[in-house]
Amino acid sequence: METTARGDVPKTLQTIAYISIPNSADLDFLLWDLQDAIAAYARFSGTVLPHPVDLKADNADGVADGIVLAIEDMADDETLTAIEQALERFGSTGTRVYAVIQAAQESTEQARGAAVRLHKACERHDQLWCGGVAICAGSGIAALRHSPRMGLLRRPFSEAMDKLVGAVRMGCSVEHAQRLGGGNAGSVDADGMVRARPALPTPIWHAIMKRLGTHAQSRI
Repeated sequence: METTARGDVPKTLQTIAYISIPNSADLDFLLWDLQDAIAAYARFSGTVLPHPVDLKADNADGVADGIVLAIEDMADDETLTAIEQALERFGSTGTRVYAVIQAAQESTEQARGAAVRLHKACERHDQLWCGGVAICAGSGIAALRHSPRMGLLRRPFSEAMDKLVGAVRMGCSVEHAQRLGGGNAGSVDADGMVRARPALPTPIWHAIMKRLGTHAQSRI
């Protein structure tokens, strides 16, 4: 990865901004899962949890060691502009930028395109692109919120997300974190992303997700 050549060295992150563009139940779920896992690993290891930056607060000063962007792979011009504005807010500070990309389909091509655009945006704003995870499961993944994290339905996504957790905790790229931790760096593609797909065949996956989504709606 290019990030290694640019000085991709571990750094303890003190502050992290979590940004969802646009706001959606699926992206909120993915960010919640990431933050919950980061907090759990911090408790288990007895380390300090990075302070989340509240961008909506009046005293937010636009300073963060790390940024996690949760976006959809089919980003329109308005969304891309919002992403650029979010990065601009932190200036040319060498901030570590991570991504959680929700793919509209199980194909990874559009997710790859989104990762490339984010990488280039980071370069324009002098920030460090550190990769992330692409959840290639289609829409409606928020229905898994109450499923066991390492159960059959969530396990592929949780394992990918844990690789992102390790990178955020080390303050370096996902690939570098895998190498330092003795993990599978081969699972990280050329764009710094780990791809996660459902463990079940597509027809079965869609049928289960449809049922879970209907059940979740009936409880509201």
